[in-house]
Amino acid sequence: MKHLIFIIFLCHFHHVLSFYYIIYLYKMCLKKIINSLSIFLDGGGVIHSTMVLEWVCTMKLEKFKEKNSKKKFIIIFTVCCVLLLAGIFLYTTYAVFTEEKEFNVIKGEYQDPGDIYFAYYVDGQITRELPKQNSGYIFDAEQSNCTNGVVPTFDNSTWEFTAKYSDYNATDYTRTKCNLYFKTGTKTVSTALGDLSVYIYTPDFTKSACDDATCESHEKGIFERTDNDGPTYYYRGSVENNYVFFAGYYWRIIRINGDGTIRMIYDGTAAHPNGESSTDRYYTTTTFNPAYTDNMYVGYMYTSGEVHGLGTSSTIKTANDNYYASNLSIYSSNIDTNAGFCGDRSTLNGISTAGIGTTVTFYGGYLRALNGTPSLLCENTSDYYTISSSNKGNKALTYPVGLITMDEIMLAGFAGGDVNVFGNVLPSSVNNYLAIGNNFYSITPIAYHNAFYYHPYTVDIFSVLESNMLVSLCVNNLIGLRPVINIRSDVTVSGDGTMQNPYKFN
Repeated sequence: MKHLIFIIFLCHFHHVLSFYYIIYLYKMCLKKIINSLSIFLDGGGVIHSTMVLEWVCTMKLEKFKEKNSKKKFIIIFTVCCVLLLAGIFLYTTYAVFTEEKEFNVIKGEYQDPGDIYFAYYVDGQITRELPKQNSGYIFDAEQSNCTNGVVPTFDNSTWEFTAKYSDYNATDYTRTKCNLYFKTGTKTVSTALGDLSVYIYTPDFTKSACDDATCESHEKGIFERTDNDGPTYYYRGSVENNYVFFAGYYWRIIRINGDGTIRMIYDGTAAHPNGESSTDRYYTTTTFNPAYTDNMYVGYMYTSGEVHGLGTSSTIKTANDNYYASNLSIYSSNIDTNAGFCGDRSTLNGISTAGIGTTVTFYGGYLRALNGTPSLLCENTSDYYTISSSNKGNKALTYPVGLITMDEIMLAGFAGGDVNVFGNVLPSSVNNYLAIGNNFYSITPIAYHNAFYYHPYTVDIFSVLESNMLVSLCVNNLIGLRPVINIRSDVTVSGDGTMQNPYKFN
């Protein structure tokens, strides 16, 4: 298009130049005709007008060409040079103009007037490229701005810009310019694994997080939360730097606890890539408890008639203890015995009989999942499972092994929502690091209720379904057991956490 405009311009100018040259020749011919006719008339001769015109014009043209060929060459050469320079200037100007119009347009075709266009700033410096998600940058809402009363918003979880036009005040045909600023969104923290880069913003936990196109967010990395011991750093999304090889098994790190210990979940006898469906990724299958007819069966440990009872071990706790005794006892010097596991049984009903017998009861985890507000704070000491030598928790465990919480599953990138509604399918996290293509239990209860209306009242536990989404499952389902342990904060660590070079503890 740019070249065509230039060629048309040259052709048009050439025609204009030729026109004026013809007029010049015409005037010269006419003048010669008049002079010639005067000569013949004065001499009394007679000559045919056509012969005069042909002869005079022919002679004039030949004479003009002969006398002015050098001058004509100079003129034409000069004009061509001017045209060439003008063409180059116009082409360059048009190219720059077009590039500027296309500069920093996020999506779609450029249309004006009335368009919105963007300028990006990274660490205060203007740039032609929007920084990539997971590159260590986050949106700076304080510095970012738009003209014409438009308010810019940006979702760090989905890496999407939204313009709010409620106060739009521009006149017609006025484009809106948005200056989008991005700043370093990580900090470095010192941990037992070494220095880690941790994001400082809070993700949207109502969105699934993984690299797969089905996930609503593609964020991945390490983020910060708070547990009962202080700041804790959890892994989220399709991370590939949280592999551990310990005690002959592979594990995936869930988080660095507030006390500095390393919490990790069983992942098989071989290293599996994110999202791989394999029965090797759980240790065995088990029910959570033998029955579902009483609120007490929501407990990792339970006592009849008590909300927070600890008198009897659940079926899944027994299976966990057996795994520890058979496979981990000889590695106990590296396993932390102070950190615990929160099986939150706080009730939402607000009545004295909530959590007891057959009273319909919803537990605290249900509301946190519904609102997308996971918490790592354990509300009740009786629900924080620890061994007898620990200086915190209920001191009821035989071995320092437990299960992952619903909150930790959400933090990892499984979307929250209402798992209580029959047929309500929450977003899947296909290749999240916790996705194994098989069902497995968490330690967090959801309710004693009539979940599907046509079904009897049941005790339900938050679980991960084989389709890799957070769901509610009855405690009598025979599904996967994935033990969770904590590694001491003072271990010597080698490796870089990748599948090829997993962390090892000495």
